[in-house]
Amino acid sequence: MSDRARLIALAGQCAGGQTAIEDFVAQCDDRLAGIPLYPPAEVFAAGVAVGEALEKTPAPAIEVALRLISSEARETRALAVAVIHRVARFQPAVWVDPVRHLLLDDDWEVRDLAARVFDVFEEHDGAAEFHLAYVVEVVETWVGDPEERIRRAAPQALLGYARRHAEFRPQLLTVLDPLLDDEQDYVRTSYAAALRALGRTDPELVLNYLETTLERDSLNAAEVVRCVIEHPFANRLPEHKARLVRRLAQGSSSE
Repeated sequence: MSDRARLIALAGQCAGGQTAIEDFVAQCDDRLAGIPLYPPAEVFAAGVAVGEALEKTPAPAIEVALRLISSEARETRALAVAVIHRVARFQPAVWVDPVRHLLLDDDWEVRDLAARVFDVFEEHDGAAEFHLAYVVEVVETWVGDPEERIRRAAPQALLGYARRHAEFRPQLLTVLDPLLDDEQDYVRTSYAAALRALGRTDPELVLNYLETTLERDSLNAAEVVRCVIEHPFANRLPEHKARLVRRLAQGSSSE
């Protein structure tokens, strides 16, 4: 039996009370040791499968996920993200605090994975597909969170959903708008990276957004716009990119 199949079987036994949760977590620590977190497809697929085994019994699912989050093994904590991704489709509010804990994890790869916990992940639908309004509210709280690691996660939280649903993209830009003036470079870099990622899907929308960004009274506008249009997606609309470049040059000469 493969490691993944064994973990799925043990998860089902946990749900039915035949296996102690501590034993299941220990098996996760052992069998997942060394599994890559980037790219995360392997650990994510395993976690989603475990979540499927747990989702019919909500109480054990919560207890198992909380124990996984507390593991000292980063691979097991990454598995917890994928488990939550699966089971949060039913009651996302239950998982907001555990997810926040994961967004503050000491391991950056766990944090990056946790940022996408409610989002579409490859072929896997997340909570956003079922509870979009609530998930948007959660992301809005992340945008205003006092912890910079939480704010950094916000731009990455709904990119998959936005790429899938064109009608949502303007709303996402509005949600992320306050991050332009974030005091931390770390956060603004994540914000710019999200704009670049969205630009690959919808370059016209993003370049139009950058036009309005330059009109804002923000010390960071030029920095962010310059960072975003350096990405190759902007070359797909050369005239629009050239207009932004001219506006940046005019702004520099007037300083």
